[in-house]
Amino acid sequence: MMQEQFKQWLKQTGKAEATAYNYAKAINKISEHYSQNIYKNIDIYAIQDINKLNEIQNDYKTNGKFSEFGRKNNGLYTASLNRYVEFFTQNITSSKTEQNINTNNNELVLSLNQNFSYERDLQTSLCLQINTLFPKYKIFGENSEGIEYTINNRRIDVLLEHIETKDLLAIELKSGEADYKVFGQISMYLGLLKEKFPNKEAQGIIIAGSIQDSLKQAVMITDKIKLKIYKMNIELEEA
Repeated sequence: MMQEQFKQWLKQTGKAEATAYNYAKAINKISEHYSQNIYKNIDIYAIQDINKLNEIQNDYKTNGKFSEFGRKNNGLYTASLNRYVEFFTQNITSSKTEQNINTNNNELVLSLNQNFSYERDLQTSLCLQINTLFPKYKIFGENSEGIEYTINNRRIDVLLEHIETKDLLAIELKSGEADYKVFGQISMYLGLLKEKFPNKEAQGIIIAGSIQDSLKQAVMITDKIKLKIYKMNIELEEA
């Protein structure tokens, strides 16, 4: 049951038993409030689409249409929803990565595990902020299919789709420094996407902690691949 899993995850991340219980119950209250306002029964714990969860999350944020409710009980509902979306995103990436590991050989598993934790954190953080970082896009497909999207036995970290044009944006994440080799990797992804979706435009973004000059020089030959450097920030909330 997602509610119990969420409560256990909260305790694992350092929340007290009572706080975890209140956060988990708060999601039910948000479900009730949201259902009453859209005139349709919605159980947030039953939603499997990260785009829908992000939409609801935005409705209860500071400038959202339900922000007044979100601020009740010292912001309990907004904080609970933020943590649930984080839990949900981590749950998706963990599940998909486990599936990928099970289908690969031992040598690849060893290579993956060396940088797995930090890049997964980066991926989770990005997916939580898609609406802010890429406001014209949503995660591709249904049921969060675009997170670790598999195509021809290759895995794209995050695949986005433009809300209006339906064009595709492939995102490759590197927790450390990215060099020219990543250019070939994401170029291959774009080729595979173009082959599978011939009627869609496909572009790519490489997001890394730092960018080598060799990679900057490589992308100079195309306008289909952009480079971004991520910056981490710290968010505080009441315990």
